[in-house]
Amino acid sequence: MFKNRLFIDASYYRKLESDFIIKGGVSSSTGFSSIQTNFKETRLRTGFEITIGGTPIQTKDFSWDILTNWSHDQYTYKDIDPDYSTKKPWVKKGESWDWLAIEDWDRDPDGNIIHNGGMPVRQSFKTKVGNTTPDLVWGITNTFRYKNFTLSFTLDGRVGGLSYSKTHQMLWNTGTGKDTDTKWRYEEVVNGNRTYIGQGVKVVSGSVTRDPDGNILEDTRVFAPNDVVVSYEAYISKYHDNNNTPSRQNILRETFFKLRNLSLSYDLPSEWCQKVKMKNASIGFTGQNLFLWAKDYKYADPDKGGDSDGVESLNSPSQRYMGVNLKVNF
Repeated sequence: MFKNRLFIDASYYRKLESDFIIKGGVSSSTGFSSIQTNFKETRLRTGFEITIGGTPIQTKDFSWDILTNWSHDQYTYKDIDPDYSTKKPWVKKGESWDWLAIEDWDRDPDGNIIHNGGMPVRQSFKTKVGNTTPDLVWGITNTFRYKNFTLSFTLDGRVGGLSYSKTHQMLWNTGTGKDTDTKWRYEEVVNGNRTYIGQGVKVVSGSVTRDPDGNILEDTRVFAPNDVVVSYEAYISKYHDNNNTPSRQNILRETFFKLRNLSLSYDLPSEWCQKVKMKNASIGFTGQNLFLWAKDYKYADPDKGGDSDGVESLNSPSQRYMGVNLKVNF
């Protein structure tokens, strides 16, 4: 549109996946532990992607080009396999299949963590805490040209989506994270005094009965503020358990934005090039991963994020690159 000053590309897709091959259970009397079979579960992936670009400003000496991209995916169950689909209350037709579930902390009706002997109590059943797919993936590239100078940079990021960060959990569990340096740790290590009291409640009487999915059938518990003094080291090691047991506080949102690329170049004047019999030449600065802002992630890069199961598995941090380049054409 507008003599190629603006363009828009929009796409919508609907992808159906079925006939997965899985290992299914089989009677031990057959002499085998499992069989390969087609999975009757059907999954639906829908989404859209929009690309908008153009040249808002264009004069003899100055121009501004911009390119933006926005996309969104949604994953849902189309059909459920009555035999082999995961037997969870949130696994049903029309619900999301990119779910993330963990054994959360046991809580009172007000959401306070329940303690036993001063230590947090973990549930014996799994609870869905969210979805791994981001709500939005976006990117913007701007290119400015003024006479012989060109400045280009790309910003991109994600909005939403959860993953379990092993990096965050193990920094707490091992006491190597800077946030573990607290007054309770100092008092215990230096003075030998245990002074830590976990925030939450304790059960003073009664009990609770649940169904296999964790739904409360009967609850006669009476709660009081937790007042049991424990070792800070022992509490943190329990609250941030081993890396194979995700703790709710280490399920992090992957919302972030990053200065992905930046370059600034200068095209040498043509008369300079002709003097040394060059067609053209330029000199420039380039950088990658120069800035990162993340909503929850402090000690790992959410851009690397979780795997297909929503787990950030001690990923190495992203590297920042900076350099100068010289381009010459003869």
